[in-house]
Amino acid sequence: MENGRYGWLYPDGRFRESDWGTHAEEAQEIIREAGCGQEFARSTTLNEGDFLCFRGFCLIHNPGRGNHVTVTHVRPLTRKQREFLCAYFLNRGEKRLAERYLEEEY
Repeated sequence: MENGRYGWLYPDGRFRESDWGTHAEEAQEIIREAGCGQEFARSTTLNEGDFLCFRGFCLIHNPGRGNHVTVTHVRPLTRKQREFLCAYFLNRGEKRLAERYLEEEY
């Protein structure tokens, strides 16, 4: 896994890579593929990314384009998401952050 991989992490632990700055478009595609377009259209106060986060998805992104990776989620992370994030940050050499995702209450 490369250090600069960003994208959407499904509740079941699958990762959908998204180039920097394209996570909104990728969120639209996920919503379309999941058949949730009508439900999203009824949620007039949410953008695509917020909609996915409220459905249990997690966004791995880098808003500032520096070396800092941000993990955005609304719901508690699933075990599969925590396992993915642990491996993700271990691969980046960030052991302390990786271990944090193994905590049950995170």
